[in-house]
Amino acid sequence: MRKIVIAGAGGFAKEVYLTIEDINRIEPRWDFWGFFDDDLEKGKFFMDFKIKGKISDINQIDEEIDVIIAAGKSQNIHSIREQLCSDKLDFPNLIHPSSQFLHFKSLTIGVGNIIQPLSSLSADNKIGNYNVFNAGVRIGHDTIIGNFNTFATSTLISGGVEIGDGNDFGMNSGVIQYKKVGNHNIIGPMSVLFKSVKDYGHYMGVPALPTGI
Repeated sequence: MRKIVIAGAGGFAKEVYLTIEDINRIEPRWDFWGFFDDDLEKGKFFMDFKIKGKISDINQIDEEIDVIIAAGKSQNIHSIREQLCSDKLDFPNLIHPSSQFLHFKSLTIGVGNIIQPLSSLSADNKIGNYNVFNAGVRIGHDTIIGNFNTFATSTLISGGVEIGDGNDFGMNSGVIQYKKVGNHNIIGPMSVLFKSVKDYGHYMGVPALPTGI
């Protein structure tokens, strides 16, 4: 088994650790080595483990090791990734066994993605790097997703949607079919985009409208 660490020790890191455990129950793949976090002191207990050190300390590990970035917001994922520069680090996709792929053969996916329990991807999906799909996310056919996006629990993305980089989708939010979402937008909880949007917006409601924040 390969060693694996989690970068981040917030609430989402607990869920990520449990996904690793669920994967290992079916087929042992990883030897979990510990958590690293910038806000908790080294040696402090988190779940049943002691914090190993700061995020940047992962670069000092002198062997090949897998890293999962456990952060719930796109900006935090990007910030953590920028700190990790060792060529000994690999960033596997973490896919919960209960997730569904309706046509896995047509899926294109990068690295460092997290797909949590009961999520579903349809046919001809293209997924970039370091995206987080929380529990129960649904991605429709022919959807293209860039990098560093987060999809909170029960987000629904219809078919033919194109999503750029660094967007955060709130719980039970959605996008109707064949719309485009640019970069670094926030879609509020229970909000649904009926129109394409560009960059750096904050949208709320049904239909989702700019909030002016």
